Amino acid sequence: MANKKDPLNQFLADTRSMAQAQDIDMLVFGNEAADLDSVVSAIGLAWVLANDSKPCRALPLIPTRRDDFRLKTESRWVLSQTGIEAENLFFLDDIQPLDRLIARVKGFALVDHNKPSHVFLKHEEKIKFIMDHHEDLMLYPYALGRIEPVGSCATLVGEELIDGNKKNPAEKIPQSLAALLLGAILIDTVNLDPKAGRMTPKDQRVVEGLTPIAGLDTETFYQGIRAAKSDISEMDTRDLLRRDCKTFKFNTVSCTVASVPLDLEQWMVRDTNLARGIEAYAQEVQADILMTMNTQRMPEFSRGISVFCKSPALFTTILAMLTFNLDLEVITPPRGFEPGDVHFFRQGNLSLSRKKLEPVLDQYFSKP
Repeated sequence: MANKKDPLNQFLADTRSMAQAQDIDMLVFGNEAADLDSVVSAIGLAWVLANDSKPCRALPLIPTRRDDFRLKTESRWVLSQTGIEAENLFFLDDIQPLDRLIARVKGFALVDHNKPSHVFLKHEEKIKFIMDHHEDLMLYPYALGRIEPVGSCATLVGEELIDGNKKNPAEKIPQSLAALLLGAILIDTVNLDPKAGRMTPKDQRVVEGLTPIAGLDTETFYQGIRAAKSDISEMDTRDLLRRDCKTFKFNTVSCTVASVPLDLEQWMVRDTNLARGIEAYAQEVQADILMTMNTQRMPEFSRGISVFCKSPALFTTILAMLTFNLDLEVITPPRGFEPGDVHFFRQGNLSLSRKKLEPVLDQYFSKP
């Protein structure tokens, strides 16, 4: 358990203070969903860059509003378990307008994504470094870093830490940082379960390297994160839509995909106005397409997907493609439920996650 004297806590407090007035060499941030992997990878990479042989002023940014961080239940739980104080983190709205901060930033380091969201896209000339485990979109070949198909971006950051420690044993890896990265790898690889199809040998090696430093029982830690991630008891429909949400731009089509840890049919019973809530959120975020990708793990793993399109013609255009790739089966709404312009399906292809759906959609909308 870390405390105020923990070097990582001190680092985060110092960088947050630095952000208010000083120039920043590298702004390090994950994708807009601000999930556990993005949060800890940004913190970890900022630590690596700040403690490199050629150190730089690196600021880890959590790309969500401070108040919205309450929705990131797994991140908050892992921070609490490692003693890292959320008040030391730097959030999207800590300096407003954001351009005031960006004007003092020399470069961006992207983690857990390799295409910036619209907030940062207008400053893409600042992208200097990328560390990611998604499909390489080949947008910034001049950027340093690496993109590798491992289970978690935290694996790549952890490897950098471990390799750096071997070269310079005096530069110890903080226990809290090892635990943060370990948590992200475990949840992203389903506790290194080979049956889940997410783990690579590198994920396993990095977990083996971080575990003794973190001093945690991996099974207990994983189950705690999993329980926290599934804690949606106090979230309404709008909260569930925005807690883990990503927006993609495919040519002129804006597509928002929300990942929701709740069986879709249960959600339809829980909120009979669900369709109206999805339509309202699509309008709020100005999405041409809004999808929810729902997962249920007990008693057995299942997936569901809801699809809203701004126009019926757009839905007709993508329906065959989605049905083919996801093996869709229409869900009959419960009694008293009005689906409106939202379509609900069970997903037969359980291997196709949001991460894997993005390149499929990109390829589809890139066709002439």
